[in-house]
Amino acid sequence: MSIAQNCDCLVNFDYVVESVTKNYSGFGDKVKSKNMVEFIRFTKKIRNKSKFTSSFDSCYVNLRNWVDYFRDHHLRVQLDWKFRKNNPDVAKRLNKLFVKSTTIANESQKLGTATSIKILDSTTVLLRLPSFEWSEKKIIDSILHVHMKDFDQRSNLILDMRGNGGGTDYAFNVLMPLIYSIPMKVKPDEYLSTQENIRILESNLSEEGISSSAKDFLNHVILLMKSHPGTFVNPSGKDFFEIKLDSIYEYPSRIGILIDRNTASSAESFLLMAMQSKKVTVFGENSAGMLDYNNTQFFDIPCKNLNLVIPIGRSKRLPEHPIDNIGIKPDVVFDPKIANGIDLIRDVLNKQ
Repeated sequence: MSIAQNCDCLVNFDYVVESVTKNYSGFGDKVKSKNMVEFIRFTKKIRNKSKFTSSFDSCYVNLRNWVDYFRDHHLRVQLDWKFRKNNPDVAKRLNKLFVKSTTIANESQKLGTATSIKILDSTTVLLRLPSFEWSEKKIIDSILHVHMKDFDQRSNLILDMRGNGGGTDYAFNVLMPLIYSIPMKVKPDEYLSTQENIRILESNLSEEGISSSAKDFLNHVILLMKSHPGTFVNPSGKDFFEIKLDSIYEYPSRIGILIDRNTASSAESFLLMAMQSKKVTVFGENSAGMLDYNNTQFFDIPCKNLNLVIPIGRSKRLPEHPIDNIGIKPDVVFDPKIANGIDLIRDVLNKQ
C-alpha cells in the first residue's frame, strides 16, 4: 500500500513555511526587523499564488522560490528520489529552471569522479578527492594505507578537490596527519531546540547501522535540547576546541589544494582546518560558500513526491566569520578550469 499523500499546493506551502520558521537554524539570523515586512509580503505573495496552483510542477516552483529567499543551499525543497526515478524527464525539466539560482553550476571541464591517486614524478603525488560522501571514506582510507610509502618519499602532495560537494567530516579524518603542522582550532556546531527537531533526532536513533558512539552523541544532544527548549544548545560545551596530534610528518612538506566554486559543505570544513597548517597552500577560486547552517534533517512534507530538508544546526563561527554565499578564498587565485592547473601548482610548490 502506498503512503498516503496530500499534494494540495497550499497545504504543502503552509507546511514548509511553518516548519522552516520554527525549525531552521538560520531563520532568526536571516529574518530580522529590517527585512521582516519584506519577508511577510514575499510569503503572502507566494501563498496567494499557491491557493490557485493546481499542477505539481507549478507548486514545486512556488515552494522552491520561497525557500530560495534564504540563500542557503542546505535548506531545500527537492524532488523525492522515487519521483525522480519514475519521472526522469519531468525532474530534468523542473530542475533546469533553478540551475542559475540554487544549483552550483557544473564546470565545462570534465573532472574525474573517482577517488584516485597518481604519482606525477619523484617529488609529487596527486590525490583526486571528488567527494567526502560516507561511501568514499573506505576508499580514501584504503588509498592512504596502501600508498603511505609514496607520501613518505615525496615532498609535494596535491589534493584536487574541484567539484567536491562534501558529505561527512569523517571521510577526511585519515588525511589530517599528512596535513598537520600546528594545533588546529575548530569552531563547534550548535543545535536549535524545538519539539520537531527533537522528534527527528529521536527517530534517527533507530536508523539501521547507526554506531554506538553516534547514538551516544545523539542522546546527549537530545537531552540538552529537552532541557533548553527554544534555544541553541552546544553539545561540546566549548566556543572552540583544538586538534592536537602527537607528531608532524616530515613528508609531504608542501601541500597544494585545488578548489573551485563547487567545493562545498564538509569539503569547506576540511579547508578551514587544512589552511591552518604551515604546509598548505590553496589554489583556484572561492569555494561554494555552503557551511554556516548544517546538520540537515528530512521533514515529512505532506506530498511524498517532495522532500523538505532543513538544517537544524549552525556553526559558532557566526556571526563573525560567515562563509555562506561568500566561500573560502584561496591563497593563490587562478582559473581552476585551465588545462595545466596541476602543473602550475607543482611548479609553485617546488619553488617554496
